[in-house]
Amino acid sequence: MTSGRIVFSLATVVGAPITQSSPPASSRPPVRNLVVVTLDTVRADHLGCYDYFRDTTPHLDAFAAQSLRFTRCLTPIAQTTPSHTSLFTGVAPYEHGVFSNHSGMSARPGAPAGLKTSAVLATLAEVLRARGMKTGGFVAATPVKRHTGLAAGFEAWAEPDSPRRGGREVIADALKFIDERGERPYFLWVHLFDAHEPLRPPTLPKPYLDRFGEEPRLASWLTERAFPATTQELEQHELTVPEVNNHYDGALRFLDEQLEVLLERLRRPQARDATAIVVVADHGTSNGQHSLMGHGVCWDEQFRVPLLIRVPGVEPRVVDVAMSTLDLWPTLFALAPELRDEGFAQQCRGSDVLASGFEPRPIFGMAARQNDVEALTAGRWKLLRAPRGVVHLFDLDADPFELADVSAQQPEIVARLSKLLDAEVSRQKQAGALRRKGAAAAVVDPKVLEELRALGYAADGGH
Repeated sequence: MTSGRIVFSLATVVGAPITQSSPPASSRPPVRNLVVVTLDTVRADHLGCYDYFRDTTPHLDAFAAQSLRFTRCLTPIAQTTPSHTSLFTGVAPYEHGVFSNHSGMSARPGAPAGLKTSAVLATLAEVLRARGMKTGGFVAATPVKRHTGLAAGFEAWAEPDSPRRGGREVIADALKFIDERGERPYFLWVHLFDAHEPLRPPTLPKPYLDRFGEEPRLASWLTERAFPATTQELEQHELTVPEVNNHYDGALRFLDEQLEVLLERLRRPQARDATAIVVVADHGTSNGQHSLMGHGVCWDEQFRVPLLIRVPGVEPRVVDVAMSTLDLWPTLFALAPELRDEGFAQQCRGSDVLASGFEPRPIFGMAARQNDVEALTAGRWKLLRAPRGVVHLFDLDADPFELADVSAQQPEIVARLSKLLDAEVSRQKQAGALRRKGAAAAVVDPKVLEELRALGYAADGGH
């Protein structure tokens, strides 16, 4: 293991055992390759395949119709570096110790610190490479560059020299990797950043910036979710909340057209019949909801992400079960056992959500480090806990957009969920302390900090 690696984790379950479903039928074609596409800053409810009223993602919608589409998937933390860390190690944030885009377990509060590394946790790329797969990672922005440790295990790697690059360039690198890999099975990671703010030319071409305009359906959609007309964060930009959402929808359409180039290649018979494909977002974004812009806190619009899995021979369907992105690998390994590594499977904290007898369980989430808010979603209830004993409780059945705090009316529910949350945080911290024993924090290059600021991230990691 190299010392430059990261530790990762997905939104985890309280006390949930790892369960396994029966292997796929032998008649299914063997899976040789794995492609993972992470869509940075893509909230599920702005995609057509998740019932959005606009045609933002026609190509992704077509892919979703041929895939398993998971409707209630939550990320454990709504910021790029820590959420990808969770994704590629299968453990929760307090275990891997990465809490923002440029800060791990800092020795001095408020001081910039490098990301914690671990000699114990393996990344998925390291595991699959050790099993003989060709590995390639092609990323679009600073929060997932090599300095984070996310490049560990990738033989081929490409990242921008600047803070970000467009999906067209990322996908061109990915297609070249596929063409040049030879006969070896491969693991490919593609990271697309086209929906991440700031959204303006040349990052977002003007035709896409202007593609969507104000309309009654948008006004109704925003009103139902209690979006304000503007926020303090927007005042200096002379934008309204409807305009921000119009620009975001245009960015999704632009991203979708870049992604289609890769999806088209993967539809060719040789790839289609041998390749498992995962499309998932690292987190969502607010776009004005709850009077916030950006991401990094614990509202549903930031935690809820699209998750699409296509495995050769597995019939497409909609899976409406509450789950964490931490459950991704146990679920995929059950569908495609050829990809399963026993050691990595034991490292993962999630469960196979398609297993017979699987029961949804409480799902942990947390804000990026500057907010110090923790969350637990359990069935119809969601608990938010802030410092100094401040708690909020939402009844998601009656209030899916988290507008009415009912903590005062439900003290027993607050007490029960608080106890579960305490137990989960304690478990993660104990596991993290063991994993990080003896690891040292690296100093972040000032150039990296400057690139993060150019993408809108504050010095404390907030956005």
